[in-house]
Amino acid sequence: MKKTAFVFLILSGIIYSCNTQQAGIRIKVTNTMDRSRPDAIILLSRQAISGWTEIPSGQWPALKNGTGEFIPSQVDDLDGDGEWDELFALIDMEPSSQKIVNLAFLLPEEYPTFKIRTNLRLGAVETGYPERLEASRLEGVSFHNYAGRTGAAYQMEGPAWENDKVGFRNYLDQRNGMDIFGKLTSEMVLDSVGIAGMPSYHEPDSWGMDILKVGTSLGSGAIGYLYKNSIYRVGDNGSGSYNVVIEGPLHSRFNLSYSDWRLDDIKLDVNHQVEIIAGRHYYQGLVSYGGSDQKVSLVTGIVNMKSDSLYVLNLDSNYTGLFTHDFQAEDTSRLAMALIVPSIFLKTYGATKDEGEGITQTYYVVLEAHPDDPVPYRFYALWEKEDPRWASRKEVSEFLKAEAERWTQSLMYEVLL
Repeated sequence: MKKTAFVFLILSGIIYSCNTQQAGIRIKVTNTMDRSRPDAIILLSRQAISGWTEIPSGQWPALKNGTGEFIPSQVDDLDGDGEWDELFALIDMEPSSQKIVNLAFLLPEEYPTFKIRTNLRLGAVETGYPERLEASRLEGVSFHNYAGRTGAAYQMEGPAWENDKVGFRNYLDQRNGMDIFGKLTSEMVLDSVGIAGMPSYHEPDSWGMDILKVGTSLGSGAIGYLYKNSIYRVGDNGSGSYNVVIEGPLHSRFNLSYSDWRLDDIKLDVNHQVEIIAGRHYYQGLVSYGGSDQKVSLVTGIVNMKSDSLYVLNLDSNYTGLFTHDFQAEDTSRLAMALIVPSIFLKTYGATKDEGEGITQTYYVVLEAHPDDPVPYRFYALWEKEDPRWASRKEVSEFLKAEAERWTQSLMYEVLL
C-alpha cells in the first residue's frame, strides 16, 4: 500500500481560498486545537498565493499582523531555480483562536530582518573554517576526526544543525551516526564550536555540550534498512553527499544523499532530508529510496547504551511515540530521547545486540517503505538542563502527546474578500 498522499497531508497546511485579484490579501488563520500554539507554522505556496493575487515581479511575500507589524517569516527557493517557492512564517496562537494576517509584497532589499533561530554548519578544517554548502562523505571510519586532531576534515566531524532549543550533528563518514548537542542558550552557537584551541564540546561550557555517546548505535535517529531479517546501516559503503537546500532564521533544511549503496545483493540510492524549525525540540527526517523495486523497510532508532527501558505510547490515532528516559546524558543528567512516527508506517520495534559487527546498542523501529515514497519521522532530545520539565517521565509523555496533536492539526487558512 502506497502512502504518498498521507505524507502530503501531514506536511502541508489546509488552505481554503477565494480566487481574487485584490492588491491587499487578508487571511484568517485558525487554531483548531484547544491548546496554545507558540511558533505555529503558516506555510503558503507560490501556487496558492498566485491564485489569490498577481505576484509582483521580483518581489517577495511577507505577512503583517493587525497592527501592521511584520510576522517572522522567510521565503524559500526549494528547487534552486532562483525564484521563491513558498512563504514560511511562525505565529503564536491562543487555544481555539483566530487571527487576521495581511499579505504584502516587498523588494528583497526591503525585506525585514528577523532573529536567527536556526543554523546549519559544516565547517572545513582550513584557515578560517570556511563553511561548505555541499560536500562529499568521507571514506572510512574515524572516531576522532574533529578539529584539533591530526587529519581532521570537518569542524564537528560533519554537518551540525541547531535551533533555539537543541542541536544535532551527523558524522559525515561511513559511520553515518547522529549525535546531540544539549543547549543552555537560545543563541546560535555551533559556528564557533569545535574550533582548534577552544574548549572541547565534550566538556560542559556556558552554551552547553555534546551530551550523547553514540558508538556503533544509531544514536539520535540515524537510518538503516531491514532486508532479509538483517538491519544495514545506510552509507557504510557506496558514495554519499551533503547539500544545503534552505537556511533561514525560522527553518533550515539539508539533504544527505547516498548512491550505489549495497545491502546484501541489491543497490539503492537513498535520500535523507533533515529539517529543523525554530522553537522545536526535534529535527524531522524524510527518507526515500530508489534504484530497485526490491522490498525493504526503513529503520531508525535511539541509542540504549545507558538506558534499559523503551516506553511506547499511542499518542493519538495517527502517531506513535517511542522514548527513553534516564541518566543518559554524558554529564550524567537526565535525558529523554524520543521518536514520533506515523502509526500507519510502523511495523515493529525492538532492540539490537549489544556487541559485535554492525549496528549495536540501539532501540530500533521498523517503518514500511516503498520505492520513491518518502517516510517521515521526528527525533526529540529533551535534556533536563535545558528545561527542568524533562526530569519527569510524566512531563515527557504529556509533551509528546501534545506534539502529536500539533503534527496532526495544521493551522487552517481562509482568504477573506
